[in-house]
Formats: sequence, structure tokens, C-alpha cells
Amino acid sequence: MMFNSLKSRFSSKKKSLQAVEENKLENKEEEREEWDRPIEFFLSLIGCSIGLGNVWRYPYIAFKNGGGAFIIPYFCIYFLIGTPLFFLEMSLGQFTSSGSAAAFKMSRMFKGLGWATAINSFLVSIYYNVIIAWCLFYFFASFRRQLPWSDCGNWWNTERCVNPETENLSNSTSFCNLYRQTNCTIPILPPEEYFDNYVLRRSDSLDHLGVPSWSLTLCLLLAWILVGLCIIQGIKSSGKVVYFTALFPYVVIFALIIRGVTLPGARAGLTFYLKPNWKKIQEFDVWIAAASQVTFSLSVAFGPLLGYASFNKFHANYLRDCIFVTVCDCFTSVFAGFAIFSVIGYMSFKTGLPIEQVAKAGPGLAFIAYPQALSSMPGGPFWAVIFFFMLLTLGLDSQFAFADVIISGLLDTFKRLRRHKMFVTIGYCGLCFLLALPICAPGGIYLFILMNEYAANLSVYVCGFFEFILIGYIYGFNNFMEDIRMMLGKRPLEAFWFATWCITGPIITIVVFFSSIVRFRTPTAGNYEYPAYANILGWLMVCSSLIFIPLIMIYEFYKGWKMTNESDGRMPHYLRMLTYVSKPDDQWGPAKNVNRWGRYQPKIDETIPIDETNYSKSNENDYFYSENIHRTRF
Repeated sequence: MMFNSLKSRFSSKKKSLQAVEENKLENKEEEREEWDRPIEFFLSLIGCSIGLGNVWRYPYIAFKNGGGAFIIPYFCIYFLIGTPLFFLEMSLGQFTSSGSAAAFKMSRMFKGLGWATAINSFLVSIYYNVIIAWCLFYFFASFRRQLPWSDCGNWWNTERCVNPETENLSNSTSFCNLYRQTNCTIPILPPEEYFDNYVLRRSDSLDHLGVPSWSLTLCLLLAWILVGLCIIQGIKSSGKVVYFTALFPYVVIFALIIRGVTLPGARAGLTFYLKPNWKKIQEFDVWIAAASQVTFSLSVAFGPLLGYASFNKFHANYLRDCIFVTVCDCFTSVFAGFAIFSVIGYMSFKTGLPIEQVAKAGPGLAFIAYPQALSSMPGGPFWAVIFFFMLLTLGLDSQFAFADVIISGLLDTFKRLRRHKMFVTIGYCGLCFLLALPICAPGGIYLFILMNEYAANLSVYVCGFFEFILIGYIYGFNNFMEDIRMMLGKRPLEAFWFATWCITGPIITIVVFFSSIVRFRTPTAGNYEYPAYANILGWLMVCSSLIFIPLIMIYEFYKGWKMTNESDGRMPHYLRMLTYVSKPDDQWGPAKNVNRWGRYQPKIDETIPIDETNYSKSNENDYFYSENIHRTRF
């Protein structure tokens, strides 16, 4: 009897110890990772914010909207929208330690806002990696003594191809008659035919989509493999990669500036870029263009900033990082313009075309205009290799951030998936690869332009507007500043945040949104006009992210109606329901119980019964005893 009693007690203690060890292992698997070093967080923010848009979008927008004078509306929008929204999202991410999909719980009816921003990132990441695939294609093609787009003697060239090295386009009959006769032949530069006829195998319309090109498909596959390998371990792996990918582009931009300003015609290009047109500042479209560029460049209302900040330590000084990154992003945009327009001026000098005819934006700059200049430049293959490698690193940094939004959103919403993070990452990369395959087809460029125009444009302004309204009025500016005090120990720049979050931010974003709606024109690809079904598809992409806001809002109103209907009170039913849905969710607050103090009560994650004799003093900092000798973790 005595032996059986001892055996039973020993068995029960052994099971209790096993339960504790299993619980520790489970908590370790489900624990959210953090940045190893603050510099990794800072460089990741640099890589996320400073991307392809700074190099191929800002310089073109600047010279089209007043040249050097565009800096004034650009800085103003940065000051009134960009930096405030940047700091808002970083504050929210660090406070909740959750990605965008799970962070917006300060009001039950706006919980769908997080998924709206996450879907914005998802749509962008699908076609954004196609750009990286193009960069890889050109990168590999540059390892030749003569660049393949440098002349017209190839099977993909047509009779309209004109090599500026052998013929001055300004003296060609076709160019001279371009604006005088309707039947003249427009000359095409070799890089344009290389991009359209060889890289894309471009068809004449979206209706003739065709089969994906095997060469672009392999480049796309390699692009997603690179992204997957870099984020497979989350920030533990991507945080190491950014040491190179975030800093290398600056080395290349600086080298391109030095090389560019020594080329003939560079002065004319820089003058065209910097010469101010002060009358442009009075035009409303210029300010709309500045707002569009700022939101696109800083990646606000997409979710990456919020996601990266969620991996920060709770008391990290992210205000310093916010100011440094936004200043660095603005400086990089202006700085990159010198590298672009010095070479554009050289290309104008070589071709004889006016600079406004040479300058392009987006893929037209990266894969047509700039390659043309590189092909005629001494040491062209070398400069082509580092130029496209720079674009590759710029794109990868941003793609890491976009991918992290969805992956961290899934892991934060379904925490059991954290132990299977590798498979979630592989599944996400595989799904995006399959969804992007149609863009690798001959008609895929039309789908690319459609997604670029619709997928993350109008919806970004809507998400930004609701973020301002949610923080400033529904949750309350004072409440959010108190949350910031918990992290930073103070309420920094309170008057400035109040003015921008509660006044200028909501007004400017809603004005930009409605102005964009009024001035909206269906996208075109050259002379090609999209059919009706394509534009319907585009608007469905806009709605695919925004639909989460009203859907989850309706669901929360339904829950509030049922819960408040069962309770008594002097307040009318609809007011009690509205009060319920506007208040924070039960899970709102810091994720770690050690940080839940003040108006946030510690939440109990788990309670594990254990024999009193198993308690050790080494656990006194993490555990306490209840009256029933239970061990409960804060």
C-alpha cells in the first residue's frame, strides 16, 4: 500500500513536470520574435521606405510638376501627412506587438482596417515581384561585351528601329514630320524593342494574353526564391540581409552621379530637373502629385511600417527612427534625381531628342531610357550590371516588407501557425508566384499596368483617412498619447501630432481621395484603351481591400446588437450598441503582460496546477502563487 501510494505521488509529480515543460515549449514556439539589434530595425525601415519609387518615380514627377519648385509642396505634404502617418503606424505596431491585420483593436468596428491595409500589400506584392523578375532578366543579360539592346541588328528588331549611335533622330525625316504629318513613321529606340519584343514578347491587347514566357517565368521563380530564403526565418534572416540591401543602393547612386556628371549633356539634364517653375505651385494637380508620391514612397497605409515596428522592444525609441527614416527617404528621392537626369541629359545629347521626349517614369525609365544611355556609355556593361543590381536590391527590400504584412498577419491572427512559420512562408511565396504568372505572358504587361493603376492607389487614401479618424476621434487622441507615454516615458511633440492627426491629416487625405475620383481617367497603355471588363476588374481590386472595413463593421454591429439587447440600462438600445462597437476590443493593449500596467489590467494567459514542492525560487520573477497553490503567468 505504501509503495503504491509513493508510486502514485511520483507519477502525478512527473506528469505535472511534463505538463510544465510542454507548456514552456508551446509558449516558446508561439512567442513573437524581436529584432536582435536596433540597427536592423532602422535598416529594415530604410529598405521598406526607400524603393524603386524613389529612383524611377520621383525625378519624373518633380520635373513634370515644377522642377526644383516641386520640393516645396513635396516637403509640405511630408510634414502634414507623411511623417505623422509614419509615426502613427509605428506607434500602433510597437504598442500592440501585432501586425496590421491584428493591430486595429482600439475600436471594434474598425478592426477590418488592418486587413484592408494587408490586402493592399498583398496585391502590390503580386506584381511588384514581376519588376524584380525584369531586373533579374536585365541583370543576367548585362554580362556581355556588347549589351543586347545596343543596336538594331537582332531578330526582335523591326524596320522602325533607329540606332541613335548611327543616326541623329532630330535630323531624321520621320521625327521631323512627327508633328506635321499623320502618316509619318515614328522611330523606335533599340531598348524599347528589346523590352517589348524580346523580354515581354508583347501582344497587342489584354484579350491576347497568351502563355507565360519561360524565361520570365524562371526569373519570377528565382525572385520568389530569393524573397522566400531571405524571410524564411522572419526578421532573424531578413534583418541580416538588409545590412547589404539597404546600404548598397546608396553606393551605386553615388557612383552613378559621379559618372553621370562627367558625361556630355549632363548639365542640361540637371538644369531641366532643378530649374524651378514657381507658377506650378499654384496648380492643384501639383499638390495631388506630391501627396501621391509621399504615400507611395513611405509605404504608409500598406502595413509594412506597422509590422516592422511590432517586432520592436516595447520601450524602444522609435521616434528617433521615424524622424531619421522620413528625412532619409525625402533626401534619397531628391538625391537619386541627380543620377537619373545627368544620364538623361547625356541621352538627349546623344540622340538629339529634347529632354522632355527622353525622360520617362516607371518601367519606361528603368528598362528603356536608362538602358539606352548605358549602351552608349563607355564601360556600358559594367554600369548596366550595377544599375540593375541596385534596382534588384531596392525592390527586394520593399518586397520583404510587403510579404511580412500578410505572413505576420496570419501568424498574429492564428497564433497556432507560428510553430509552422516556415510552411506559411513557403505557401505564401508559392501562391503569389502562381498569381503573378499571367503577368509573364505576352499580354501580361497590360495586366501589370492595370494592377499598378488600381490595386494600391485610391484604397491607400481611404485607409490613411480612417487611420487618422480612428486615432484622433474614435479611440481618442489623448488615449493614444497616453499609450505612447507608456512606451517612451513622455508625450513627444503633442501639439504637432494633434494638428496633423486630428486636423490636417484627415482633411488632406479626403480631399486627395475625392480629387482623384473626380479626375480619374481609365488607364491606357500607349494607344491601347482597356475594355470595360478590365476596368471592372480594376475596381474590384480596389474594393477587395476596402470591403473588409464595412464587412467587419457590420459583423461587430450585429454582435453589439445581440449583446446590448440582453442587458438593461437607461440608455437607448442603439446608443448602447454604438458605445459597445466604438470601444476597444477585450484584447486591446500591449501583447506582453509585463507591459500591461496602468489602465491596462494584466491578462491571464494560462493557469497550470502544480504541486507546491515543485516551486523553485528561480521562478519568482515570472510566477506567483494563488491561494489554491496554482502557478499563473503574467
